[in-house]
Amino acid sequence: MNAASLSAAVPVRAGWLVDRRHDLLSTVGGLSASLALLGLHAWVGVSGLVLWWAWVLALDGPHIFATLSRTYLDRRERSARARLLVGSLGWFAAGPLFFGVSVLLGRRLPFDLFLTLTSLWAYWHVVRQHYGVMTLYQRKNGDTHPVDRRVDSLTLYVGLLAPFIAFALTHPVARRMLGMPADPGPEQLLARAAWAVTLAVVALFAARQLQRWRAGLGVNTPKVLLLAAALGLTALLFYPPVSRRVDFLMVAVVVTAFHNVQYHGIVWFYHRNRYHGPNVDRAAFGLAPRISQRFLIYAACGIAFTLLYRALGCGFGVHPGCGAFDAKVMLGPNLSLRELTSGFIWGFALHHYYLDQKIWRVSRDAGLNKDLKLSAA
Repeated sequence: MNAASLSAAVPVRAGWLVDRRHDLLSTVGGLSASLALLGLHAWVGVSGLVLWWAWVLALDGPHIFATLSRTYLDRRERSARARLLVGSLGWFAAGPLFFGVSVLLGRRLPFDLFLTLTSLWAYWHVVRQHYGVMTLYQRKNGDTHPVDRRVDSLTLYVGLLAPFIAFALTHPVARRMLGMPADPGPEQLLARAAWAVTLAVVALFAARQLQRWRAGLGVNTPKVLLLAAALGLTALLFYPPVSRRVDFLMVAVVVTAFHNVQYHGIVWFYHRNRYHGPNVDRAAFGLAPRISQRFLIYAACGIAFTLLYRALGCGFGVHPGCGAFDAKVMLGPNLSLRELTSGFIWGFALHHYYLDQKIWRVSRDAGLNKDLKLSAA
């Protein structure tokens, strides 16, 4: 990089998505939830099972409800996105479909493939949200130089994916899920290369910020804090000495808690602007304004929704710590009613992942720009 790469750049602002306090508590500060859960488990010794259920009930299930609150419970959204909202429900059939294929073939492989793909999509969903928030900070602060956008994207994707790949190649449970032998061989070299590439892109990003600062163009502080939080958490969790102290069950908890808090912060801001701004006809939106009238109401509805659909999974022994009354109801080779129910329960997450990537397209949705107060920026 040289001075020519800054020729078309303009000084960035230091604008937050909502305001400094809100962003440091949620959009960026969601990191604290993940660190607290990781610390309680790895260094205090709290059971992963206890923390998994606390996370599911307080953060993860309600964040799925957050998506429903701004789509199915919003009368205008139901009308404008009717085809999407109806068609996306097909994701609930994906798990049972793979289950059926396994039963017909007499092999678990198709259903195991489904479980692997859903787990990978779950991580990719978190990566994409961090990317989306990063682009919001770019847009909010006029941080649009092509070089910065490329460097930012490279840093985020490599910084979040490379440590994950290193973890998947070397962690015993992850290797078993991927059908690899327990002990890694040449994969150790690939894992080390992944960490080396991560350090290289972080150094590149830091050099670019230093270059901008020396050129008097400033640094997009909220964006830098977001990337530092997301990449720092990923590096810490997947660093082998740390990952070996963590139950495999807790990996999803630590990765996703940050995303959950971040998502609630954005959705709540969206609700306040769309349904409770000045001169808003609340009756035109249906139930959404009532649910978001108070945060306690919004939170209570999210927890109630979570209890309902997780109770179904728990009753069939799908979730950790629950019974399994269907243990003898075999429907195929090593496939019981429990697996069939698990495939259906995954539909809540798959539906959320798919719907989420359709309803937050800021570049194509003028109304969304308005509701997130990006138009002025």
